[in-house]
Amino acid sequence: MKEEEQRGGFVALAGAPNVGKSTLLNRMLGTTLSIATPKPQTTRAPVTGVLTRGRTQIAFTDTPGIHRPRVALQERMVAEARRGVAGADVVCWVVAADRGTGAIDRKEARQLPGRPLLTVINKIDLVPRERLLPLMAELAELFDGAECMPVSALCGDGLEGLLDRVSELLPAGPWPFPADTLTDRDERFLVAETIREQLLRQLHEEVPYRTAVKIESFEERPNGAYIEADVYTDSDSTKAIIIGSGGARIKEIGKAARRAAQEITGRRSIYLDLRVRVKKDWQNDRRFLDELET
Repeated sequence: MKEEEQRGGFVALAGAPNVGKSTLLNRMLGTTLSIATPKPQTTRAPVTGVLTRGRTQIAFTDTPGIHRPRVALQERMVAEARRGVAGADVVCWVVAADRGTGAIDRKEARQLPGRPLLTVINKIDLVPRERLLPLMAELAELFDGAECMPVSALCGDGLEGLLDRVSELLPAGPWPFPADTLTDRDERFLVAETIREQLLRQLHEEVPYRTAVKIESFEERPNGAYIEADVYTDSDSTKAIIIGSGGARIKEIGKAARRAAQEITGRRSIYLDLRVRVKKDWQNDRRFLDELET
């Protein structure tokens, strides 16, 4: 394929927490790459998923939700999100149809870089169609006339149109990745994320937000991959909740994470050894945050 026939570049999926950016990425890729749960602030680190369609390669970056940070971990999340937006060729600013715009949307609209911008209304399956027109008008005013694309990541409505429009906006030139690339992330990161997803799904209230995952070893063995991972939390009481009675909870988390890790990595066999450790105030320990996969 001649270089002048190709288009390719980076597209940031950005917005407030819990607007469905990760679900949108997974749906467009046709596979589960970025963890998605009903809880806000599920995404802590950017994940790039690569979609090659025809002459165009779209490198979607699923960024953490932009919010008002309270601890060092959240400061990093917001900084990563803004870096993803600043480095993108096209920005897709995502809002949820059932929530509309909020303070974060109004603040960030003034700071978005001067580059191709689409506003994406996700979750249109949750609201009557007549509610979309006022929201589209509001977004057009807020984002200085940016084109609006209503979609449903859950049902797939509007996604082909979104992909077509993004493809048209990307610059002509070589692809950023080889044609068979799915993501820029390695297996260690993906496995850590599957563990963290289960912590979010199986633990309640604030407990999962007080956890972090660190892969201690990733060893190839004849019968599969042997992975040791530590789950960190900030108190003995939350450690007890994570472990559960007789170790039942951490075993269930490990089983579900292992199945998800096998699916996302394509491996037939993974052995996952989870341990729970206490590290006080880890969310503000910048050196410890540097060591995490997420």
